[in-house]
Amino acid sequence: MVKIFQVTSRLIGIIMKKIIISGFFVLITFCVLAQERTVTIFVTDEFNNPVSEAVVEIIGNTIETFTTDKNGYVVLPAIMGEEVRVVAFNKQMRTFKIDAKEMNVNLGKYDRILDVGYDEKTTKQNSSAAMNGVSSQEIEASGQLNILNNLYGLIPGLQVFQANTDPWNSTPGLRIRGRGSFAGNNLLVLVDGIERDPSKINRKEIESVTVLKDAASLSLYGNRGADGVINFITKRGGNHKLRIQAGYNHSIQFPFRIPEMAKAPAYALALNEALENDGLSPKYTQRDILSMSHGEKTSLLPNINWQKELLRDAGFNNEADMELDGSTKRTRYYVYTNYSSNRGLLNNTKLNKDYSTQAEVYALKVRTNLETYITPTTVARMNVLGRLLQSQQPTAGLALDAMYHTPAAAFPIKNENQWVRDQMFSNPLAEKIARGYNVTLERTLFGDLTIDQDLSLILKGLSAQFRLAYDNSAHIIDSKTKSYSYLDFIPVRDEFGNIERNLFTKYGNDTELGFGSWLSSQVMRTSVWGKIDYVTHFGKHRLDASGIFSQNYSKYLGANNSYMYRDYLANIAYNYDNRYIVNGVVSYSGSGKLVKGDKYRIYPAISAAWVLSNEEFFNKNKNIEHLKVRASFGIAGMDRNLSYDMDKQFNGGGRGYIFVGTQWKGGLGEGALPSSIIEPERDYKTNVGVELALWKGLTMEIDGFYNRRKNIKVSATGTTSSVLGIGITDLCTGEVNNYGGEFSIDWNEKIKDFNYYVHTNISYAKNKIINMEEGYRPHDYMKIKGRSIGQFYGLIADGLFQESDFNGDGNLKEGIPSPAFIQKVQPGDIKYKDLNNDKIINEYDYTYALKSWIPEVYYGLSLGAEYKNIGLSCIFQGVARSTVVTELSSIYRPLYGNNKNISSHYLENYWSPYTPNARYPRLTTLPNANNFRYSTLWTEKGDFLKLRNLEVTYNIPRHVVEKIRIMECKLIVRGTNLFSIDHFKIMDPEQINMNYPSLRSYSIGINVLF
Repeated sequence: MVKIFQVTSRLIGIIMKKIIISGFFVLITFCVLAQERTVTIFVTDEFNNPVSEAVVEIIGNTIETFTTDKNGYVVLPAIMGEEVRVVAFNKQMRTFKIDAKEMNVNLGKYDRILDVGYDEKTTKQNSSAAMNGVSSQEIEASGQLNILNNLYGLIPGLQVFQANTDPWNSTPGLRIRGRGSFAGNNLLVLVDGIERDPSKINRKEIESVTVLKDAASLSLYGNRGADGVINFITKRGGNHKLRIQAGYNHSIQFPFRIPEMAKAPAYALALNEALENDGLSPKYTQRDILSMSHGEKTSLLPNINWQKELLRDAGFNNEADMELDGSTKRTRYYVYTNYSSNRGLLNNTKLNKDYSTQAEVYALKVRTNLETYITPTTVARMNVLGRLLQSQQPTAGLALDAMYHTPAAAFPIKNENQWVRDQMFSNPLAEKIARGYNVTLERTLFGDLTIDQDLSLILKGLSAQFRLAYDNSAHIIDSKTKSYSYLDFIPVRDEFGNIERNLFTKYGNDTELGFGSWLSSQVMRTSVWGKIDYVTHFGKHRLDASGIFSQNYSKYLGANNSYMYRDYLANIAYNYDNRYIVNGVVSYSGSGKLVKGDKYRIYPAISAAWVLSNEEFFNKNKNIEHLKVRASFGIAGMDRNLSYDMDKQFNGGGRGYIFVGTQWKGGLGEGALPSSIIEPERDYKTNVGVELALWKGLTMEIDGFYNRRKNIKVSATGTTSSVLGIGITDLCTGEVNNYGGEFSIDWNEKIKDFNYYVHTNISYAKNKIINMEEGYRPHDYMKIKGRSIGQFYGLIADGLFQESDFNGDGNLKEGIPSPAFIQKVQPGDIKYKDLNNDKIINEYDYTYALKSWIPEVYYGLSLGAEYKNIGLSCIFQGVARSTVVTELSSIYRPLYGNNKNISSHYLENYWSPYTPNARYPRLTTLPNANNFRYSTLWTEKGDFLKLRNLEVTYNIPRHVVEKIRIMECKLIVRGTNLFSIDHFKIMDPEQINMNYPSLRSYSIGINVLF
């Protein structure tokens, strides 16, 4: 038994040793395998700076995500060959395979995330379409509250042009690749993929902007996409604990180029000269003019600076905002709140006891973007925006016509506290101050909910998405109006014609404020889409396929003012080894404007790209980092110019008649004929492009495009005789070609602590009208066919008539063409070219001349540098090859009609016997039918170059601010609209009108990150 026990003990000991040894080897094996599964990734930006908080995902692992540390490093449990995706702040994305234990991932321009809509995201690296974008960092540099005002000159192909200047609505206009239809420009603007008003969006809540330009991307939008699409993506929470960023900005705003009007003595001299030219007696004596010059008898001979009375030197703007973002284990959140106020440029706004008539605006907004994992495979995203805005202006509005038209010598502002005016001119100040004020209340709500569902349990790579959005925005006007009494100013002259005294006659009554309130506008939108995505990899092949259903419904205030779109989409992308990329899109798109039973159209597109830099024969060339050629062709639609029930004839009012004595009764009449063929516009788009990156800092891109727009709605009145006796139908037969190109070049470089960049782009877009159902024209030069949209049509000025052009009897010499618009011309009147050589200037000498008002060339230049804690950036933007009409009364066309003023600019450039080489015609008070016609004399080149923004920043050193628990503190000094190089000099080249002036501003601000 003892021996048996000893043998058994030895056997057990041997077994235990083997188990321990085996376990030890197993543990070593696991450690070795774990080491083999460990990969270190270092993420940097285009300046080779470390990127912290970048999200790194292993494709196929839906449970775990990883984040780079403050030095840009992350350690992944990945093995060789696994596919990994790096996403930095929803701005840049790179997908690659693990091929080393340590990898450096540099995120550059071609890794920028581009959202084409319907939450379909791609990058320049992986796209075969023509599209470009910018990130929040580039947008921030401009510092404008309205997001669109931050895009001047930044994106190739996107043309931003100044439109409104009201303090509460400074939204500019937008065009993509010029103008493709003479029926209008209808760019589609999306926010988070939903059609929304961009004026409600501030710059700081935007993560990125994507501009879609060719059929490969625009065909997705069917009946709405032909003029281009711009998509704004709002920010989301970062993968970190709660972070708070607060900022404040104070701006001082000044009018930018207000034309100077003549002072009283200069006006009086000019008026007397005009009256003399017209054979009439002068209005002012030499004594009157001397009194004006010396400031005498100001109650009889005033010299009022109406600009100073109506506009103060500066306005003020304040903006405060706060951002909170971060994440928990299952949720990411982003909250943005902003308060802004603006007190405008109007002067003397507190002359009334109980109210101010200043142009003011106050706005408060809150945005909340949430994202949470309901289950490991189900993500819910909710975006909500609420904005309250209150604006105020005089009841008479902000137009400044009276300020320009009323002469300085017309009348005093008041007499014994009574407003004064005369029978010819209104009192500009009284009109703005004494008629009350309006308050507009705006209420806006944007909301959308998205559910993303991973369906890999059913089929690997399968996912689904559902989005529902509801928006509601309304404007309510509270109007406080009143009337005022005034004294009619009638000068009384002595026997020598000098103004001796005034007679005042009182008119009107001072009334109390009357109140009224109404809903002036409202828009409600409901959008919904459902999407199935399938992504698969096999070898070097990658296939992405999406099927989408989309419906958009918009209802505006008023009857028959709602619009429905319904689309069925298929989007397929194929990628072979990141070398060959093919994308196909088909949209089956329906519009509520089309005829019942015929509401859908098909819009297909295909694009392809070849990434030559990923070919083996390029591996030896270290200078070329990226080289891609791409092309696309397809069709996009546009129904915006159609109207409901065009296929029906509606009868309406006709001729009236007297019935039973004196009672007038209206009759009925037939309406215009219905349209028999109704089609949305179809744009056949072709694009070819090349992308190139060199020397680890230089990127270039060039695109050429040719678009042919058909089915444009036109009236048949030009080709159908009015003898028909009934309203003429509309036809969908218009046709326009639009073609051009874009070129951009960017350079980034970092030298130790100094980095800088130069970004520039230029685009050229020209259109040609092929068909517009034009009527008969006796001469080819009068035909619009072959011309550009918006091309100037008028007489060609050929200088001014000189005294040498006339005989002794005052008639034109033989052989000089005589204008038929006026009985007799004089020296100093405009001379025109006789295009048909009949020696008569009439309507048959009109032609399409000069360039269109739509610029053919648009360009931008962005420069920036940073050294340690100091940064500098500036943005230039300009246009070329355009024409602007300068026909403003009083400024460019003075005095005529006896109810106009005259500008200093005109006084320096008008014809007289002493200035025969002047630019503008002689002075006159009569409605001169020869001089004041559409002609090339009343035009100017619209070319300009503006410094849109200049910004200097200073980051207080981190070791200083960390002592007070602040992560970052930045001081900002900024100037906007600082100068313009152009042909106008006296006015903003983008605002040749008499509206509220455009602004130059200087601001100082601070941003603090906690």
